Amino acid sequence: MKNIPLKVNIEGQDSFVDTDWLAIMATLKKRGLDQDELMSVYLELTSGMRVTTRGLSLAKLNPSVDLQGLIHEPKFSAHDYAGMISA
Repeated sequence: MKNIPLKVNIEGQDSFVDTDWLAIMATLKKRGLDQDELMSVYLELTSGMRVTTRGLSLAKLNPSVDLQGLIHEPKFSAHDYAGMISA
């Protein structure tokens, strides 16, 4: 299991905490989850699901990737487009 960033909150509270899988895995082990259950939670998180277990709600954080300058929308004028068709 690789370490992944997580957003976690305690059930019944509105505040969230950003943490990681290794920290939460240790907490879940203390709360009685065995290795198979931990693997199941991990797989659900990595597939993008939100998981609630042992009083915690867990979700994988998807850090936004700023691709400014790498990806752009090309802009064509009507003249450019006509030139592309006739070429």
